[in-house]
Amino acid sequence: MHKGLVDRFGDISNKIQVACQQAQRSEEEIKLVAVSKLQPVSVIEKAYALGINNFGENYAQELAEKSSACPSDIIWHFIGPIQSNKINLIAKHASWVHSIDREKVAKKLNDALEVEGKKIHALIQVNIDREESKSGVLPEQAIDFASSLIAHYPNLILEGLMFMPKINASKKAKMNTMKKIIDLQKSLLSKIPSCTHLSLGTSNDFEESILKGSTILRIGESLLGKRS
Repeated sequence: MHKGLVDRFGDISNKIQVACQQAQRSEEEIKLVAVSKLQPVSVIEKAYALGINNFGENYAQELAEKSSACPSDIIWHFIGPIQSNKINLIAKHASWVHSIDREKVAKKLNDALEVEGKKIHALIQVNIDREESKSGVLPEQAIDFASSLIAHYPNLILEGLMFMPKINASKKAKMNTMKKIIDLQKSLLSKIPSCTHLSLGTSNDFEESILKGSTILRIGESLLGKRS
């Protein structure tokens, strides 16, 4: 498995490098988050040994268990839907949270961080395609919600936006979605210049996402291998 992981990491790294060259961007602008949900600690440790230092988890309990078992300097990203009764675990173990989508969650997380004596890097999840099956604020609510987070929740360091576009949409629909994402990101930056991060891009579309301005890529099985 280790050799397979080395090859996969090398392939993805090369593709990131080429996409950055095409976009005339520095590779240092791109944060690769290895989505490690349902992966054993042994795989995370092998990826860490290759120099991967950012890992993403979808479940708070799994995040807590892995955070306690893995090297202490790993940067943990919580990227799944946030359940109110698991917020204390997220506050304790994550450095980034990608899925802030409602005021109630923001308040509870801010309060839990106060108890922990820490701050967390936060992204607002936007339901760009208005899918009933997905979490996220609606696009027209995103900027007002961002302003509210900054005004009321000082333990959340708002960094930008996160998107999960439809994977199986038509090419035309994907282009339309990407335009909406870029326009919304530009609007947010004009109001809040510190919100420079865009969490967009998975195994299927990370190269295109780099060309469109993504700064955080969430890549799972194509990097770490099949989940157990």
